[in-house]
Amino acid sequence: MKLSKKSAGSGPPLILLHGGMGSLNHWLRNFDALAQHYTVHALDMPGYGASPTVAKDMPDEDYLALMVDALNATVPTGSFRLAGFSFGGIISALCAARMGTRVHKLSVMGPGGFERRGARLDLKKIPRSGSEAELHAVIRHNLSVMMIADPAAVTEEAIDLHRANVKHTRYDGRHFSLTPGLMAQCLKQMTCPVQIIWGDKDALCVPTIQPRVDEVRAARPDIRVDVIPGAGHWVQYEAAGQVNSLMLDFMK
Repeated sequence: MKLSKKSAGSGPPLILLHGGMGSLNHWLRNFDALAQHYTVHALDMPGYGASPTVAKDMPDEDYLALMVDALNATVPTGSFRLAGFSFGGIISALCAARMGTRVHKLSVMGPGGFERRGARLDLKKIPRSGSEAELHAVIRHNLSVMMIADPAAVTEEAIDLHRANVKHTRYDGRHFSLTPGLMAQCLKQMTCPVQIIWGDKDALCVPTIQPRVDEVRAARPDIRVDVIPGAGHWVQYEAAGQVNSLMLDFMK
């Protein structure tokens, strides 16, 4: 399967995987900064963005096989750096666990693969009909509840990006993200150095990120954990400058 992608830059290869109900635009504020140092490939995963549709009931191993094939096709020889956000974080970890030394370093932001604790998020259902104003209000609300901690950072740009992603999402990967212990299992299996970046206001880490930090450090004592104060789940968008610096420092 040939996936839609955006590529630019020069230097060692770096592949970026987006979050659930997302697309490669999740890396809008990171792509150019990373491409100054690496040959960056941002992919739309199967069932997202402009990539081909897949069956909603596709077995997990088949989906992962598509992703491993896509990574191998993107960088046919040698090793590459890999980064993933949220759903893309746990998918990139699962791929790294399968691909051994092909993955040189792995950096993930707010990854899935942990037990979900606390109350359910107050997300609103995307209306199938209604006015533009109603859709705009729902998108804004959901971004502020789940994705972005600072209300002032829920910009018109962010709303437009998320609206486009919602429209083009045809696969539901939440079962990967909601599998307890999956990230820790991957960390024990993979061989490459790993970095995890969290915003300390990540709405998916209730009541705090500390249990997840403890879990990954127990699985991989050498893991690098970076926490950005005041940032939410979509940390590489809300705190782009800090995330870019942390990724570049780790990836070098």
